[in-house]
Amino acid sequence: MTPATQTVDLTAAPRAVLSASVRVLYRVLGERRLRTARGNAWEAVCADRERARHRAEVRHMLSRVHATH
Repeated sequence: MTPATQTVDLTAAPRAVLSASVRVLYRVLGERRLRTARGNAWEAVCADRERARHRAEVRHMLSRVHATH
């Protein structure tokens, strides 16, 4: 295999090194800049709650309009 066709296997790195690298990235960049599955899930939950709140508000306003006519 020539150097130009060699590939790098990232899975060969020990887990401890990868884990330490991620911790360093979180410290340097901050958790808000690095998205996580947990963070994405929480954002989705918050967005769902906000949409539900808006739907309830619109339903309430429409019921008030309907009651006055």
